[in-house]
Amino acid sequence: MLLFFQRASALLPKLAAFDMDGTLIQGRLVFALADQFNLSDKVRTVQASGAAGYEQTSAIAALFAGLTRKDVEDAIESIPLIKNSDQTIAALRGMGYKIGIISDSYTLAAGAVAERLQLDFVAANELQIENGRITGRVDMPLGWDRIGCFCKISVCKRYHLEKFADQFGVPIENTLAVGDTKSDICMIQRAGVGVAFMPKDSEIRNAVDKIVPECDLLEVLEFAA
Repeated sequence: MLLFFQRASALLPKLAAFDMDGTLIQGRLVFALADQFNLSDKVRTVQASGAAGYEQTSAIAALFAGLTRKDVEDAIESIPLIKNSDQTIAALRGMGYKIGIISDSYTLAAGAVAERLQLDFVAANELQIENGRITGRVDMPLGWDRIGCFCKISVCKRYHLEKFADQFGVPIENTLAVGDTKSDICMIQRAGVGVAFMPKDSEIRNAVDKIVPECDLLEVLEFAA
């Protein structure tokens, strides 16, 4: 009977959603980009402004006006993956998970990481680019406005977790969400299993009871079913 149960469990559809910055990659794309062009202080000023998350995303995108698509591609390429990312993704895939990124970074960067890891889905902000150059405008998928989520960030991670779970026919209780900052709280609390990976702020540390304190993504597998 136990063997039958284990085989049946393996057949259940499952989904794992990862934040990107600080979770799948060892850094943050906006700073990898800003550091090259002496914009880091301006980015930090925006982040310390107290404005809603989606307003900060809009203001930061404006700072990057005039930079090129290649600048973003080079910046994301310069950031190494988190330790054992490939092995973790392979293990989850072997357990039947659909796996992807839900990030309030940019699709240009998140798509590159998803391609490296051969993931199934991506949700992120879309930088507007004309003639190869960033315009300073950004298309934000939001989502919190549709479900009344408290996050108010440019990519509501709870909304997109629910969206992808529905798309792949996965019950929400069969989802795993992994992130590292307060921006991930709504997703982590909504998922069947939510994990704080090397938490960067007290808000997320206090919001979950499953924490991976070490820089090794394989530790997340302890919480995957």
